[in-house]
Amino acid sequence: MSRLWALALTAGALVSAASSASESTCNEWAPCYREGYCDANAMFCMWDLCDATKSYNSTSCWKPEGCLGQTVNFDSSSDVVPVKQFSGNPNTNAFVSVFEPDNTKIEDGKLVLDMTYDSAQKKGFGATVHASHTIQYGTVTARIKTAAIAKGVVSAFIIRSDQVGDEIDFEWVGKEPNTVETNFFYHDILNYSNSKYFDIGGDSSADYHDYTIVWDPDFISWAVDGKTLRTLKREDTYNKSAKEYRFPAAEGRVGLSIWDGGNSGAEGTEEWAGTPTPWTDSTVYQMFVDSITIKCSGSDLANSESDTVEPASSDSQQTSDAGSSDAGSSDAEASDEGSSDATPSDDGSSDDGSSDAASSDDNASDAGSSDAGASSAESSDNGASDGESSDYSAEPTSDDSQEPSGTEGSGEQSSTDSPVEPSPGTGKCKVVTVVRPIQ
Repeated sequence: MSRLWALALTAGALVSAASSASESTCNEWAPCYREGYCDANAMFCMWDLCDATKSYNSTSCWKPEGCLGQTVNFDSSSDVVPVKQFSGNPNTNAFVSVFEPDNTKIEDGKLVLDMTYDSAQKKGFGATVHASHTIQYGTVTARIKTAAIAKGVVSAFIIRSDQVGDEIDFEWVGKEPNTVETNFFYHDILNYSNSKYFDIGGDSSADYHDYTIVWDPDFISWAVDGKTLRTLKREDTYNKSAKEYRFPAAEGRVGLSIWDGGNSGAEGTEEWAGTPTPWTDSTVYQMFVDSITIKCSGSDLANSESDTVEPASSDSQQTSDAGSSDAGSSDAEASDEGSSDATPSDDGSSDDGSSDAASSDDNASDAGSSDAGASSAESSDNGASDGESSDYSAEPTSDDSQEPSGTEGSGEQSSTDSPVEPSPGTGKCKVVTVVRPIQ
């Protein structure tokens, strides 16, 4: 699920960059290049968003911040800041809210992500937050009460690299509040067999649960309340055709999001999430996060805290419904549909409707590629099923309506906010920014 953030821009709002891949018109006042435009704020300059090859110079894009081992309890308003207010100092704000307007808040010691109805778009406008520090291997636990109270509402907890397209995630859809989906992506390659579904034994929207991703160079495990649901070994992701391990390994960011899958306009996404999402003008869906604990691997930079938890061993292998094994059903490789370079349009989608960098209508987070566009993307033969194990008593649930692609992670958004006036003497243009993550 790609969480590239397309930008709907007013005419002349930003410096338009040269179309040539070898040349940039970004200047010292707007040095950071992203999707055909240049500017100087976080949504253009943050690592994983900024294109260093087309920016003003080699130091224009901000550097990756590295991992910081910490527990964020969301007891301070500074724990989450709107992206336009983020200074670039990750030690000041643990998370950045990437939508404009900002639908996040700190309330009663919880991070609350709201989704409200956008009458202009005729669908929900949600929220996505990304960690201000990066991570490459480690353990992340989020204590979450999902928004899975109605069909079409999607909640997500991910680790994703937008630059590369690697992702590890948990997702919940409102039509199945007792079920959690575990999934992973390598370079945004679409492989339906990568996702597995589990019944957690209760309504995920009624109570808080601890959801844990353990990310090691040799394996990934997903756990709920300390019980391992699934373990994926790197050695079992080898793709014989491509002669590569299709295992997420790129440095990325932790993300949380809520988005409208039921009214996305993409048939496959709507079938997966449930449709239509029920709305009135006063409806508000909410996802709650009590805390997030991040433990870095020994090599991951800002804090070298090394406390990776090994997954619990199990003699019984995880089973899945037909067609959902991690051993891919075909030797054909999945194509990456999200590579369009189309300049974002005012509605946040590209002219050809492809998803990743071009921002399709079914996607936002905070992390995929095509929408229901499964026709041109086939499963890879990564052969992972024999290496997966689980010590959780529940079997994976039926995946007859599994998510059609890796892209549906945070629902496309659209809105406008007030112009940002230029600082005296800078020569900057006024900016009206709308942020739409694609998940």
